[in-house]
Amino acid sequence: PREPPEKGLKAETSNEEDEKGEVGQNNDENHVFGQKPRKIVFTPSKLFEFNKKVSVKGKVFKLEAKENKKNQLLIYLTDGEDSILCRAFEGIDEISSKVSVGDVVIVTGEVVNEGGEPVVYVKGVTKVEDRRRKDNAPVKRVELHAHSKFSDLDAIMDINDYVKRAKDWGFAAIALTDHGNVQGIPYFYEAAKEAGIKPIFGIEAYLVSDVEPALKNYKGDGTFEDTTFVVLDFETTGLDPLQDEIIEIGAVKIRNKEVVEEYHSLIKPSGDISKKSSEITGITTEMLENERNIEEVLPEFLEFLEDAVIVAHNANFDYRFLRLWIGKVLGKDWSRPYIDTLALAKALLKMKNYSLEAIVKKLELGSFKHHRALDDARVTAKVFLKFVDMLEKLGVRRLVDLEKLKEAVDIRNQKPYHCTILVQNKVGLKNLYRLISRSYVDYFYGVPRIPKSELIENREGLLVGSACISGELVRAALEGASDAELEELMKFYDYVEIMPLDAFEEDPEEGISRDKVREIYRKLYNIAKKLNKPVVMTGDVHFLDPEDAKGRAALLAPQERDFEKQPALFFRSTEEMLEKAREIFEDEKVCDEVVIENPNKIASSIDFIHPIEKKLHPPSIENADDIVRNLTLEKAREVYGDPLPEVVKARIEKELNAIINHGYSVLFLIARALVQKSLEDGYVVGSRGSVGSSLVAHLLGITEVNPLPPHYRCPSCKYFEVVSDERYGAGYDLPDKNCPICGTVLKKDGHDIPFETFMGFEGDKVPDIDLNFSGEYQDRAHRFVEELFGKDHVYRAGTINTIAEKSAVGFVKSYEEKTGKKLRRAEMERLVSMITGVKRTTGQHPGGLMIIPKDKEVYDFTPIQYPANDKEAGVFTTHFAYETIHDDLVKIDALGHDDPTFIKMLKDLTGIDPMTVPMDDPDTLAIFSSTKPLGVDPVELGSDVGTYGIPEFGTEFVRSMLVETRPKTFAELVRISGLSHGTDVWLNNARDWINLGYATLSEVISCRDDIMNFLIHKGMEPSLAFKIMENVRKGKGVTEEMEREMRKLRVPDWFVESCKRIKYLFPKAHAVAY
Repeated sequence: PREPPEKGLKAETSNEEDEKGEVGQNNDENHVFGQKPRKIVFTPSKLFEFNKKVSVKGKVFKLEAKENKKNQLLIYLTDGEDSILCRAFEGIDEISSKVSVGDVVIVTGEVVNEGGEPVVYVKGVTKVEDRRRKDNAPVKRVELHAHSKFSDLDAIMDINDYVKRAKDWGFAAIALTDHGNVQGIPYFYEAAKEAGIKPIFGIEAYLVSDVEPALKNYKGDGTFEDTTFVVLDFETTGLDPLQDEIIEIGAVKIRNKEVVEEYHSLIKPSGDISKKSSEITGITTEMLENERNIEEVLPEFLEFLEDAVIVAHNANFDYRFLRLWIGKVLGKDWSRPYIDTLALAKALLKMKNYSLEAIVKKLELGSFKHHRALDDARVTAKVFLKFVDMLEKLGVRRLVDLEKLKEAVDIRNQKPYHCTILVQNKVGLKNLYRLISRSYVDYFYGVPRIPKSELIENREGLLVGSACISGELVRAALEGASDAELEELMKFYDYVEIMPLDAFEEDPEEGISRDKVREIYRKLYNIAKKLNKPVVMTGDVHFLDPEDAKGRAALLAPQERDFEKQPALFFRSTEEMLEKAREIFEDEKVCDEVVIENPNKIASSIDFIHPIEKKLHPPSIENADDIVRNLTLEKAREVYGDPLPEVVKARIEKELNAIINHGYSVLFLIARALVQKSLEDGYVVGSRGSVGSSLVAHLLGITEVNPLPPHYRCPSCKYFEVVSDERYGAGYDLPDKNCPICGTVLKKDGHDIPFETFMGFEGDKVPDIDLNFSGEYQDRAHRFVEELFGKDHVYRAGTINTIAEKSAVGFVKSYEEKTGKKLRRAEMERLVSMITGVKRTTGQHPGGLMIIPKDKEVYDFTPIQYPANDKEAGVFTTHFAYETIHDDLVKIDALGHDDPTFIKMLKDLTGIDPMTVPMDDPDTLAIFSSTKPLGVDPVELGSDVGTYGIPEFGTEFVRSMLVETRPKTFAELVRISGLSHGTDVWLNNARDWINLGYATLSEVISCRDDIMNFLIHKGMEPSLAFKIMENVRKGKGVTEEMEREMRKLRVPDWFVESCKRIKYLFPKAHAVAY
């Protein structure tokens, strides 16, 4: 429960603010509306009392207009610790026009109790200076390690906010290194390009060592039979050989593959044994009270060891303890060959768990007392001898031949560690895409793993960094690796990363402390200088500002126990990072070097890379342009005669020029081939989307929709007549008529759809050709595309599934429950907004296929993976969300739908070809307004219209529309299809205008094309009419400038208001096709 502070506690006073020149109560430029700020100014986290007039200062994170009986504007304020809701019932226009999300304001008003929490009823608003963190350093740093919302359920930083902050601070370059994926690259590239900042693309990879040898330090040529081995095990007071001590030694000597001698000794440590160590080993301080110390035991043990090769399970641990304590006690730089049975097990046994107990059980070697040195040494000796038998059966008799075992290691069972990979150039980008693809397709196990050998093979154009404390270098140092070992490990890396000492959580049990890590960083710096490797200080950024840590805590609440202990993983300014560097290094020059100089050198070595060209790379079909032109004209002349009517000729030329000049011919030919194949196999195909806006697509047989104005045509003598009578919105509604020349019954067609809605006003928009195949035929359609272009050149369109707002509420409620802290609604809203959009998993478009040209590899455009990392799916998807690479690759939407299946069944049952059914049959049209043609009573049917079985028209919502409108024509059905598929188009919009008598069904906005056609008809310049249509269909309404132009042309008020209310608008071609 919330504990109120002492009465009278306040965050700030206006006197203090006036001295700083912040509030500026008397500055009309800052004052927005109503009352000026009061003398005492609270912040949201310090405001608890009700029924009190106050001023509260905070950052606006949300503005929401509420239109009901009493219009109001909701202003959400936060100080980073807590948030508060402010309701404005007056001054709404002034506030809306002058205050934006991100502004810092002082709201003055009365605190009201709403459900037990304070809400401010607004009486005045004043803007103040935003005192957020700035970067005043003369030379800026470069952030080389940052995570966005694309790091699965781990980071909450929005890419656009990250780039904007970097621009505000004057950074020249920043990197994005999400965990295991690069799905943020397209968004990062666009934002950085617009901001004028160099984007550095990268990844924090899960690296696994598949090159780790089972035998180390060995230079001989002995066999297992003629070599003496000592199998040893130590019990220690902890995991850190620098701080912890050996308290028990157990060892077994093997000669000629037989145990010949044993050694055992308890050792008295310099201090008491911790409770945890006693629990693990069973050894207490009292047990060791009378034992010898390490100085006495160690020389004796070395005599036992002689020149034997050491064997141990997880041998690095024991070897490092032994080597370090020999150095401490005897002052020797000692080394010895050693074999790791853990590495042998990973090569010889297929298991999920390689603990000593699990291996003993697998090999059926009986029970033993684990965590006592001699027992562990004895059983490890048995394991080793068993492995020697297995190795000899495989032909491995000499110790040096153990090198061959690396190939047999199952990397899924290797513990991954972090490393940072940055892209230097276009070659590196392709190599990174290849590595990521392999990590998801071949090496995914819990996380996408990159084997070290794969990275070595594909390293050109990449820079490899050592990452955070979960990286190989810091981990090895924490485990007691010697300087020589660290030097050897560091040779693999291009640069070494260190981080602020508050960028990780201390863990005493794991030996991780600020002092320890500081010591390690200094050691790594010295080794790096020796190897001439740059050391850089990075932020491991997971959120933008310090106060955002609470949002990440809420994200992690359902996943982790210690979610509240958030390390300081925020985006730091140059000065902030320098301050943290000074906590590690005393030399100011070193601080400048690691924070500013070296990161900038790395950034300078990296090209400005364009991962997305926004230029279509279609697959190649020889003479595609000529084929499309010839097929189109051939069909047009067959239907409309030769010479072609001017309106038909002009439309065809306009479309062909756009299609051919922009390289889209291949796309049309692919779609045509797909439709033809389906028709040959007995399944009709329905078009969807805007493809019906194209006459070329119609003439090629891709869509049934004819976009020409309503017209008559004679199938015999080719007589042609356009009908401009406004009573007929569709050619199917024209009255029957005989040809005035030859007397043949005329065909009726045309739906008056502008081509611009398909390929843009300039004809340069990548065309979306969406087709509805029978659900039972969809797989065959996909396989047909693979046969056309090759399986390695056709991939499912990938999607990225993120946390939706409703799901985010669940995360925040989990945080609330686990912390026991009751959150205000406004604070819950803030945390929800921070979590919404975080990546959860991936998926695939229901029918989208991305086609890679023959002369390219998929890695030229995107990595690949299984949808949701599910190998059982049996298909590969693009790693990038398909819409981000839509302009670079041809995408065919071959969706599965029930309608074509039903139509085939009906054709098989009745023998009637569906393509011969007349589109103006009066009984069929009457089904949409009554049940009479079905011969069924409405009460018996439970509906006043007969559309239960008609797809898209059978839902309760659409049937209610049909009852209200009683459509009689095909054009009216098209309008209802558009109205029912849009968002805020019928309800709270068109329906009202019809009921109020402002417009009829045929006049309201039902499809996006209606806007453009109506405005052009009113005399508007076509390109502006197109822009308004595009704005409205995307839910962006109309700008003030657009509204002024509409008013000049006397566009009705209801039409303008309708445009403002629409959130999404269907294309007419889609409505006609349905």
